[in-house]
Amino acid sequence: MNTQLRLLFYTFTAMFVALIGVLAYWQVYARESLANNPHNGLQTQREVQVPRGLITASDGTVLARSVPSGENSYDRVYPEGAVYAPVVGYWSTRYGATGIEIGMNTELSGRGEPATLDELINQLSGRPQGGNNVELTLDPELQRLAYERLAASATGRGSAVAIDPQTGEILALVSHPSYDPNNIDETFPELQRAENSPLLNRATQGLYIPGSVFKVITAAAALEAGVSPSRSFVDTGSYTAGGFRVTNYGGASYGAQDFAHALALSINTIFAQIAVEEVGAQALAQKALEFGFGDGYEDFVLPVAPSTLGEPPSEWDAALLASNGFGQGTVQTNTFEMALVAATIANGGTMMQPQLVNEVRSQDGIILDRATPQTRNRVMPSEQARQLTSMMELVMTEGTAQSGQLPGVEIAGKTGTAETGSGPPHSWFIAFAPADDPTIAVAVLVENGGDGESAALPIARDMIRTHLEDRNEDQG
Repeated sequence: MNTQLRLLFYTFTAMFVALIGVLAYWQVYARESLANNPHNGLQTQREVQVPRGLITASDGTVLARSVPSGENSYDRVYPEGAVYAPVVGYWSTRYGATGIEIGMNTELSGRGEPATLDELINQLSGRPQGGNNVELTLDPELQRLAYERLAASATGRGSAVAIDPQTGEILALVSHPSYDPNNIDETFPELQRAENSPLLNRATQGLYIPGSVFKVITAAAALEAGVSPSRSFVDTGSYTAGGFRVTNYGGASYGAQDFAHALALSINTIFAQIAVEEVGAQALAQKALEFGFGDGYEDFVLPVAPSTLGEPPSEWDAALLASNGFGQGTVQTNTFEMALVAATIANGGTMMQPQLVNEVRSQDGIILDRATPQTRNRVMPSEQARQLTSMMELVMTEGTAQSGQLPGVEIAGKTGTAETGSGPPHSWFIAFAPADDPTIAVAVLVENGGDGESAALPIARDMIRTHLEDRNEDQG
């Protein structure tokens, strides 16, 4: 009998401890995820009863606000509509939330710990507590320019990202086609079925073959392996590795060229040779990882699809190594990642932490949080970054991107024409300027837009021009 009582006691004790553990998990560890889940009925009801904070661009342009829709209820309104939708996202009691709306939900909803005396008083008294305001780093003029130019591109599908290389601040992040978040409850099913995927943030979550813009990563690995920009190579029009015959775009043959001009002229055969004979699979993969491939940027406020090299480098044969070396093969990336690559080279080889949120303020204007520049990774020595910058300048002055030059401005860039296997190639362009003291780095992709210089380059050039003109006006 005593044995049975002890067993019953131990059983109930174990069940009680387990119950305490489960309650602690939900109350402590999972508290924030539950609170931020828009499908949480209790929280959703509370959301419509109090105003969420404003979301604004860097100049104060309102991107999202709450407006009264009845007694003790509010609706979310997005004054700039589709231009910012992939970034700002939407808040829907029916379909959940995306973008900054969910990434900064604790701040916008005011559910965080009280940060001011008024917030503490409201919490203690039980009065509704409105959300805090979130200011983004986005430049409205640059954002709208990129959006309109992508909309007018050959296919109307693509993305663009601009970054301040020295701080990591995102100046523009655009995806097209987009959608109007103001009527998301009515249009969501149709948007979800649409063939052109307007709900997809192409800049951060799309994955595309990069083509020749990846050559800057191969070039960085080659410089680290001791290949100098003046090293001479001979292009016969083809290079064979592991039974795979590499040719140049359009079947061109360039003869004797140094390494710098091989980048400027975007010679596939020489980059395949360098990847196979000078760099190797492990070193090329390692350099790509250092630049951010494989990184989901979990500390960034928006979800990011990790750029990928496909199979691990230990499984690459010579043919795949050659193909990956000039940006085809199994390599996939997006404009968010490639803008960071350009920004890292521009910043002397140091990658800064990408920042999209500039500051958080209470409703009475008190600054609660402000972003500061932070180093993310040291990717390459400054001397090698300087060498690569000079090579990318040559792309603009003597190579494939001469049409992208701006009077009085030295630009470093790289075109990309990525073969897709079906339809026209993707058009890519990455660049930064001014080359000697960069304040902007850009990456533009026009899906199936053709040559890099014909579709993506003009958009990037106009983004750089607009940024520099505005900067000169501000300083002058």
